Amino acid sequence: MKAKKAFQLNLQDKVLWVVADGFWTLATAQAYVKEFRALVTPIVAQPWAVVLDVRAWQVSPAEVFDLLVDNTTWCYQHNLRHVETICADNALVMWQFAKATLADKPAYLVSQLAADEQSAKQALADAGFFVAS
Repeated sequence: MKAKKAFQLNLQDKVLWVVADGFWTLATAQAYVKEFRALVTPIVAQPWAVVLDVRAWQVSPAEVFDLLVDNTTWCYQHNLRHVETICADNALVMWQFAKATLADKPAYLVSQLAADEQSAKQALADAGFFVAS
């Protein structure tokens, strides 16, 4: 049986949907960053958004934090304008998320918490990133 992938990435209009799942190693984080940047590179000339669903993410080693912070900085340098985070119901995972995204946030960045996929989608539609269905 094939192992479940630790992340899923789906680009829809100007929004990258990220689902983090399970335990991440440094190799997982490296694969994530590589795939993430490859997917968004075609849209970074204009403002874009990301939905980060960390509900199924598990506590992972601190060695992944620097790489994820670097990716967050890269996003800010490449026109990321809006972030919707669907939070885990786990304080340790949310602490980890905060550490993994601890980059200097630009003043123009909109960063919000969403209860679920539908509320994230509606917030992004309201912000003009795509037409809500």
